[in-house]
Parts: sequence; C-alpha cells; structure tokens
Amino acid sequence: MQALGQVLQEALGSVLSSVWATSAVVFIATIVFLWVRSWLTYQPPVVLTYQPVMCGDITLESLSKFDGRDFLKPLYFAVRGKVYDVTKGKDFYGPGAGYHIFAGKEVSRALAKMSLVEEDCNGNLDDLTKHQLDVLQDWETKFQEKYEVVGQVVPPKQMTLQELSQYDGSIAGKPMYLAIRGTVFDVTTGKSFYGPDGVYPFAGRECARAFAMVSTEVEDCNDNLEDMSPAEMDSLRDWESRFYSKYPIIGNVQSESQRADAERQKSSRASQAA
Repeated sequence: MQALGQVLQEALGSVLSSVWATSAVVFIATIVFLWVRSWLTYQPPVVLTYQPVMCGDITLESLSKFDGRDFLKPLYFAVRGKVYDVTKGKDFYGPGAGYHIFAGKEVSRALAKMSLVEEDCNGNLDDLTKHQLDVLQDWETKFQEKYEVVGQVVPPKQMTLQELSQYDGSIAGKPMYLAIRGTVFDVTTGKSFYGPDGVYPFAGRECARAFAMVSTEVEDCNDNLEDMSPAEMDSLRDWESRFYSKYPIIGNVQSESQRADAERQKSSRASQAA
C-alpha cells in the first residue's frame, strides 16, 4: 500500500507539473501574441491642427464678435480691410493677452502708430506720415506670412423694407435676411426656423414685435413696440442677444425718406466735387 501511495503521489506530481508547464506556455504565448498584434496594428496618434474657415464679407459689427471671448468662435482682426484669422496667435491677441485690444477690430491705424489705444483701432490712414505707413506695411507683411486671410470688411448694407422682403428664402441660392429693431441679420443657416416653411416664417421682414410677443403670426412682423409690456421687452432683448451671438449682421433697415436724403447728399457731394 505504501508503494502504491508513492506511485500515485509521483503520478499526481507529474500531472500537476505538466499542467503548470502548459499553463505557463499558454500565458507566455498569449502575452507575445498580444504584443505582436499591438505592434502590427499600432497607429500614431492623430495630431489635430486648426484649419481656418473663410468668413467672406463681414461688417465691422460682425467682426467684433470674433474677439476671443466666445471660445467656440475663431479669433479675427482686420488690417486695411483684410480679415486675418489669428486664432493660433491667441497668446498675443486672446483675452488677457498684451494685444487683445486688437481682437475683433480693424487695426490699421493702431499698427501704424504702434498704439494700444482703442480709439486708434480703425482704418483711418488719412493723416499718417510716410514712416507710419511704412510701419503698417511691415506689420501687414508679417501677418500675410503668418496668418491666413479669411475675408474682407465691407460696409453695412442699407436696405428698405421693400428690399429686405426680397431675401425671404423663397429663391434657392439667395441669402435669407430678417431684421430686429432695424438691424439686419443673415439667417441663411437658420432656414429651417425662419424660412417660408419654418416655425417662425419671418425671413424678409422686420420682426421685433413678433419676437417680443413670441408670436408666429406674420401680421406681427413690424417694429411697433409702443404697447409692449416689460416682460415682452425682456423677451425681445433675449431674442436679440441670441441673434447677435449666432448670426452675422449685414446692415440696417433704412426708411424711404432716409434713402431719399442719402441720395440727395450723394448727389450734392458729386456736384461739389465736379
């Protein structure tokens, strides 16, 4: 019996040794397999680089929205009407940086004068010296080498209500505008809301009263706010704030009398120049 026990013990030990050896081999093989697979399938991490997007024509009022305060928007400024995307230079032009005063502005005069005064952030170059214009040219050359031009500053459009009505979204490929208290917004990207089939079919109209009343009725699309309550005026201001942050400002509504006055002044200046 003792001999039999010894034989069984040796046999069991042999089996266990074989099992442990097999397990070790399987474990090592698994580790090697996983390592080889990871090496063969390794892909270097994708490096995301910022790509500027063209903004096209932009008014100074719309340009002011791109001053770096909204982190979802790129950082712009303009030099002699050319709009530069300076997002990658946010350490210089972003909020809290040394030249943040330039962000969202036309800065030709300030650059020429080497000025950090906000009053100089404009495009008036009439009274500058040759040296100052040379300084501006140097800055412009540097910006052209480092930053991408994404658009150009244009004067705001002056539109009568009749002219505004032509931008109601009914013609494919034509931009879609609406006005709130005389400020005209390009709401082309919001066609599903403000186009002919939208919840608020207000495109091509002045709609201050409708937004104040939270009305979807086209007959409320006008600028009469005389009988609005404080709560309704708060509603209007809330809508205005949304539009200012979301849509480009392209101009202002001009009455027929204002248009006539502007034409007379233009004719008068032309006569004097002649």
